[in-house]
Amino acid sequence: MLAVSQRDIVIVGGGIAGLVAADRLRDHDVVVLEADARAGGRVLSHQRGDVALSLGAHMFPAPDSVIGRLCERFGLETMPIGGSMLNVFLGGRLVRDVRPELMPVRLPLSPAGRIALALAGLRLKIDADRYMRLIRPRTGDSESDIRLRALRHRGDVTFADFLGPLPADAEAVFRAIANRSIADPDEIAQTSMAALFGHVWDTGDLGRNLRGGSGLLPEALAASLGERLVLEAPVRSVRLVADGVVVRHGSGSSEDEVRARTAIVAIPAPQIMGIATELPVRTRAALRSIRYGPMVVLSIHTTETEPMPWDDLYSILTPDMRFNMLFNHANFVQTAGLPKRGSVIMVYGGGGRARALWNEPDDEVQARFLDDLDRIYPQVRPLIAETAVRKWPFAGPFAAPGRWRAQRTIEAGVDGRLFFAGDWVSEFVSMETAARSAVDAAVQVEARLAAGATPAVATRSGA
Repeated sequence: MLAVSQRDIVIVGGGIAGLVAADRLRDHDVVVLEADARAGGRVLSHQRGDVALSLGAHMFPAPDSVIGRLCERFGLETMPIGGSMLNVFLGGRLVRDVRPELMPVRLPLSPAGRIALALAGLRLKIDADRYMRLIRPRTGDSESDIRLRALRHRGDVTFADFLGPLPADAEAVFRAIANRSIADPDEIAQTSMAALFGHVWDTGDLGRNLRGGSGLLPEALAASLGERLVLEAPVRSVRLVADGVVVRHGSGSSEDEVRARTAIVAIPAPQIMGIATELPVRTRAALRSIRYGPMVVLSIHTTETEPMPWDDLYSILTPDMRFNMLFNHANFVQTAGLPKRGSVIMVYGGGGRARALWNEPDDEVQARFLDDLDRIYPQVRPLIAETAVRKWPFAGPFAAPGRWRAQRTIEAGVDGRLFFAGDWVSEFVSMETAARSAVDAAVQVEARLAAGATPAVATRSGA
């Protein structure tokens, strides 16, 4: 028997974008279909007191934001990161707390590498400043105008082509930075790197972590949605029909159908192609232009109560290791003066580093990452209480050359009935841009419903 239900809105995907969209549409008849046994998508952590084993997105925006206001509503505390972010471990040496323009002098590089890093860094600074000027609102601007203008900036040039040929040691530094954005220099457009450098250099607010772990936010949203959220409901197909949208979901021999007036699809763009096979050619071409990179993560919970050398820093770039970034997710404990009950160190490899480890078992990934971590902080291994490894095939979207040409099509949705949400819809990848895209999609849905779209025809039936 095929169970058929009628809704105003069906949302495909219970990541942060799908949850925020459902929250904004809670006064309507809405259902969220999530394939996993948990909601939250790439926002994943396991609470351990004030800190958490973090395995995905972890940077929170300022309180005056979509995410910030949700945290306040649910009584969740975001705490400022006070530790140093500009640190590099290279050639066996940790270079920390250095202004960007002095890095070529302080890092252990060849003479040619120093000169190349300095010249390329200057060009990046100029380009990032130009990018930040481009995204300032102008008279008559919409958010859509700003996003498109940002994506068009050097949107047809790869990061590698922008940098030009570099000595191997200088290239390794920039490759590690590109891997932070889950891509390699020859596949990511310079627009994404200008955005990354621009946002890092332009603001004095280093961001926030959520006390107890980032996963507390999707947990709170999921609990507030109640029966509107259906877990373990993998979507098999999304079809536009004359009176709305039909979504089939289920696993094995069990299958249900939701007929809705509108839909929001809030899953990674590559996954949409497999379930929405009848989309217009233009829309499918736009979705194909969205690129994702993989990431392999190791999160480590330690047990110390005494001071450690990593307490006062937040992140380290590691160009010559199998992971490219180290984060100290207990740094806010130090900043806030809270009692210390261990640390959480997260390391990850993105882009090519993740692909190199993808087929390795988790225990081998852990062993290799810990061996590299020993070179920076040998104090960590004897203190380990718990570890977790996570491989994300769709860890994050990045703008490849030409990505900007798809923007208007993505934002428009399909036929006023199907809309898209997620960080891949925006020009800058973050938890906040995912949430804002969800708000935009919810606004479009409400406009469609207010215009009197023909309601779906089924209530409950068997077929």
